[in-house]
Amino acid sequence: MKITRFCWGVELSRAVKYLGLYGLVMSVIGVIGAVLLFALPSILGLHQDADPNLLGGLYGGAVFFLLINIGWFIFSHILVERNRNINIEGVKRMIKTGSYIIGSLQAIAFAILLINGLIFVSIGSGGMGIAGGIIMTIGGIFLIFPSLLLHGIRTNSPGKVKIWIIVQFVLFGLVLFASIPGLGVRYGLLQMIVLCLSFMYFKGMVIVHYNIMLENDRTMNMEIAAGMNKETSMDNTMKTKHREFSNPMSDNPPPYAAVV
Repeated sequence: MKITRFCWGVELSRAVKYLGLYGLVMSVIGVIGAVLLFALPSILGLHQDADPNLLGGLYGGAVFFLLINIGWFIFSHILVERNRNINIEGVKRMIKTGSYIIGSLQAIAFAILLINGLIFVSIGSGGMGIAGGIIMTIGGIFLIFPSLLLHGIRTNSPGKVKIWIIVQFVLFGLVLFASIPGLGVRYGLLQMIVLCLSFMYFKGMVIVHYNIMLENDRTMNMEIAAGMNKETSMDNTMKTKHREFSNPMSDNPPPYAAVV
């Protein structure tokens, strides 16, 4: 199977191999970053003078980040192993699960943005109220697209997933275009590489699942068409046999003298 939509005809195994290896590498980097974040107060000697709430938030964030990356590592390892063992159905289930996770995380992020906007509107006035209204509007609009993604995956509707993919391409182009002038050429190119790799992974996961959905629909339609052709062929065969062996008796038989 080749990934032909929103891609350049890459084989499914190669695309999954890239997704798995990228996830393994980035999750290991994330685990190292979480460990360093957890050890940062001890390295800088902040235990005596730092605010306990700040230290608690720092340690809590480090633990949360560590757990996320450990889960990502396990997911990527399973994906690589199933792809190596040519477990196609297992690979498809993992890709579907990854797409669910990506859509869910995005939906949670925009839902939090929407709720914060509502809070600012309800308790603020003047500039805070206007800012809250803008935040609420942005969160509400962008919450639509991950909702479409999740509903499309659940109901096997490629059209809804396609809308999410197109919106992500547009947002990626806007973010990429806006990031370069603000950071200069050197840091802009570095951020471009990071953004491109992240886009290829997170959006690529959904693109692979989208192509799997299209392939499943195409296979199902071919099976239905083959079944209908088989039934039509069987009906025609039965009609032919019926005509060959049917010998209806006449309602007006000839007289006995004519027979003799």
